[in-house]
Amino acid sequence: MSKLIKEASAFFQKNQENTVKEFHKKEFAMDVFSISLSEDEKEKIENLIVSQHGNFDDECSHGLASIKLLTGQIKSIQKQHVLLIGEKIYKVREILRAMNSPDTTFSAWINLVFHTKSSAYNALGYYELFISLPDKDTKSLFQSIPYKTAYLLASRKGSVKDKVKVLGKIEGMSNTAAIDILNRFLPSLRASQTERSINFEDKNKELSEKLMEILKTVCSGLELSEYNKNLLQQLFEKTLQANSRC
Repeated sequence: MSKLIKEASAFFQKNQENTVKEFHKKEFAMDVFSISLSEDEKEKIENLIVSQHGNFDDECSHGLASIKLLTGQIKSIQKQHVLLIGEKIYKVREILRAMNSPDTTFSAWINLVFHTKSSAYNALGYYELFISLPDKDTKSLFQSIPYKTAYLLASRKGSVKDKVKVLGKIEGMSNTAAIDILNRFLPSLRASQTERSINFEDKNKELSEKLMEILKTVCSGLELSEYNKNLLQQLFEKTLQANSRC
């Protein structure tokens, strides 16, 4: 019986040591990727706490500082959570690729594990951009920006260099302000297509006005020079060629 107790005691002792080691690893990770609150976030917390106290003394001031610190730690834990999930999804995808599995297998696995595809792909994109960033400071900056902005930044087409530039521009901004800057420097594919469509319509409108002006001039009875006749002939031929290709 005593032997069994000793073995059990040794097992629990070893398990406790492993738990402590894992705890220290997590503490180290938290130190490396600690997140500072933005000025906007600090202001909102201050307004919330200060408004509840008529006499804001030193004790309240210390309490406010602690709340800010704990809020930053909570945000850090949340971002760590997203990174860990993204890392696991990334590894599963790499394993499936090494097994020469079709892309549909990965997609089916996503459906099997996650409630929504978007949450999985957001975490994957977040992780992929994070590991591609050049240094610790840039990674910390990326983790400090709002979730939605981070997911959008990760999903946009563009080089890592371009995304780092955008990170520098949106540092400390609220989600709405940051997304406005992001859309300006790294627009979505849909926005780019809409912009091209608007440009197409504007150019056609401008061309219509010019053609109407030419038509009025020709119909006014003006005697055209051979040069202008040649230009009109080229215009008709080019128009017919363009129509035949459509």
